[in-house]
Amino acid sequence: MKYLKALYGLWLYWRFNKKINYSKLVKNKRVAIIGAANSALNTNLGDYIDEFDFVIRINKAPRLIYEGTHASDIGRKTDILFHSFYENEKSGGGPLDFNLFDKLGIKYVINPVATFSGSRVTYNFYKKYLLPKVTYSVQRDDYNKVVQGLNGNKPTIGFCALMLTLLSDCKEVYVTGFTFFKTPFAKGYRDEVQQPEQVRKLINTEGHHDVDLEFENFKQIYREYPQLKLDLALQDILRNG
Repeated sequence: MKYLKALYGLWLYWRFNKKINYSKLVKNKRVAIIGAANSALNTNLGDYIDEFDFVIRINKAPRLIYEGTHASDIGRKTDILFHSFYENEKSGGGPLDFNLFDKLGIKYVINPVATFSGSRVTYNFYKKYLLPKVTYSVQRDDYNKVVQGLNGNKPTIGFCALMLTLLSDCKEVYVTGFTFFKTPFAKGYRDEVQQPEQVRKLINTEGHHDVDLEFENFKQIYREYPQLKLDLALQDILRNG
């Protein structure tokens, strides 16, 4: 039975996991990327965010959207979800709940890590749930552009979403809720780890990431991207960093 389940999961992975041409998808579009930092709150920009052609969120965000607690600040719309496909609560992206994703109208669930480990966790999703649901992986060349300045460190999922979008020819990109872990998470996202020092330690040790190096990479592309609009918190961090 276990062997048959593994084989059926492999067939589902082969049949329903698609390579996405991400640059083509977002070309000439207005895109909003909403991260998990508390800088996205107390802004009253929810309606503004929902007007973008594509609204992108990360990992556990659908749970917050469904609850609606912060809708006035972060909106209700989600078109694209970038997810690690690791479902653990402590350091992963939370549950891959396609019933919830369908209720929220999420069109693209993307694992942006185009490596063997990224493919393996996507396959594990199909093997575990045996669901004929379409998921997306990014093209290897696109992923290589994201990680080329990270000195062999794994990118965070949020960094992947940012860089894949900024390396595409979008009409406009608005970014909020990204402080590169210099401020706490928004309430309700990951309440067991709140203080920035705790968050950064967890991410750098559990995920083999380097969030400071990600910040340096982001600063470089920010200077060359006139279509990019940032929330006030990230503007301040860039000004002082």
